Amino acid sequence: MSDGVQHAIELVEKTIKALGVDPEKARIPGDAKTSAYALRRGSARVVIAITRGEGGEGVLRVLAPVVRMPPPDKEAAVFRRLLELNARELAGASFGLFGDDVVATEERSVRGLDASEVDKVIKNVGRVADCWDDALSKEFGLTRSSDA
Repeated sequence: MSDGVQHAIELVEKTIKALGVDPEKARIPGDAKTSAYALRRGSARVVIAITRGEGGEGVLRVLAPVVRMPPPDKEAAVFRRLLELNARELAGASFGLFGDDVVATEERSVRGLDASEVDKVIKNVGRVADCWDDALSKEFGLTRSSDA
């Protein structure tokens, strides 16, 4: 594992600990290329992953499920709203799809990563998911991912 990836893992574990969560209990079993953790921010489950990519370059990716996929008759309206939010409301994070969930996500290279950036990314994604799970659920009658 590259020094940048190992440094990122140490920063993530330190940040998780500062949030009052035991990093060992938050660890999600992964593979040789990924170290991952899960914790709660409000109603949102936040997953933090450090992945070693090609050539050893690492990526920090944080994602949080927000709402379950809308039914086909609501997809266009929901997806339009998500794209509008990406362009107008969100800073750093963006909405995407992961399996059957709409997720909030943010990522960056681990190169030059520092503790304040790790803290910001985790809190930002958690805040976006915790805010918009209720708002999108109410606006479109969707199921919050945390309730599924």
